[in-house]
Amino acid sequence: MRAIVHAKVVLPDRVLENGTVLINGQKIQAVGTDIELPAGTQVLDAAGCYVGPGFVDIHIHGSGIEKKRWPDDPESVAQYHLRHGTTAINACLGYSTPKQELIAQTKMIQSLIDSGKLPSVYGVGFEGPYINPEKGANSHLNARQGPDEDEYTQLYEACHGHVFQWMYAPEMDKDGRFGDFLRDHNVVTAVGHTEASPAQIRAAVDKGATIATHLFDAMGCWRGTESIDETGIIQDTAADGCLICPELTYEIIPDSRGVHVKPANMKLTYMLAGPHRVAIITDCTTINYDPADYPPEDKHSAPDLNYNESGELSGSVLTMDRAFRNFMKHTGSSVIDTFLMAATTPAKAVRIDRVTGSVVPGKYADLVIMDSEFNLKQTFFHGEPVK
Repeated sequence: MRAIVHAKVVLPDRVLENGTVLINGQKIQAVGTDIELPAGTQVLDAAGCYVGPGFVDIHIHGSGIEKKRWPDDPESVAQYHLRHGTTAINACLGYSTPKQELIAQTKMIQSLIDSGKLPSVYGVGFEGPYINPEKGANSHLNARQGPDEDEYTQLYEACHGHVFQWMYAPEMDKDGRFGDFLRDHNVVTAVGHTEASPAQIRAAVDKGATIATHLFDAMGCWRGTESIDETGIIQDTAADGCLICPELTYEIIPDSRGVHVKPANMKLTYMLAGPHRVAIITDCTTINYDPADYPPEDKHSAPDLNYNESGELSGSVLTMDRAFRNFMKHTGSSVIDTFLMAATTPAKAVRIDRVTGSVVPGKYADLVIMDSEFNLKQTFFHGEPVK
């Protein structure tokens, strides 16, 4: 038995002052203020720090400054994010990988999941490859003209029928067969890297899409810039089309400078959708330069952004503990709401909330301890402290 005592325990609906979390093996046994500890219980004094659910990041490509992507070294990527508080992870594979290589990568990562070597990784997910080739960094590289039935069938089978999340651009699925496939196979489906019209997004949602991949980022307007001539501003963007669909959960990348999502749009989404429909993500990838080499006014100096060799914004080098603080800074979100968006809501979005994502008896003891400034002090994964 383990117990964390003298904690501000962040529950889904309140903060429990001077709380105790009792851990039995891998699971949370009890949460309260008046828990009798069994003899021999190992006690950790939280000294008034916050104890909340371990982070759930449903969009990770790599390990940032450690320069590893999922195909390079899956165990290193998972461990890197676990050390930063992320106890449930999506091994997200990107859209610019050639067909046979993408299938081989999927099989390799899935085999490690099957063997238990990636315990914090709940599955393989796909960001594409059926994206709009005009939307995203290196989007033209190995671009598909549309969904390839042979490819997506093999990818699905490589995951043994369990794809953690699958994103596509609705306008690329011209005959609707891929959307039908995802619906018929009960796959958690997202829309993104798109310039779909509101009607096209609505049609994808009607087929079962439940997530908007990194809202505002890599999203365009189905009418191009035509609406500027008509009204003075771009209207009917893909982000607009997503925001009017209440079935969607919105991924937000909260980098420190508000580049992926402007703070006003971040706050708009939070106010409009609420914490039960916003999922904080990192979109963490790898970086091939040192931000310290650039002056403050240069975009490359940002400590948590990544720009590719063409100067395109290409994901981040965020970790979830930093993303947590950034979101609070940009939006003024409460500690309860921010833990919901960093753990509970994303867990529900990808259907793992029965086992993780909140500090509730019976769920895994996946926990983070954060100080009053929300700096990460300790992570527990399945009841064990992470070094």
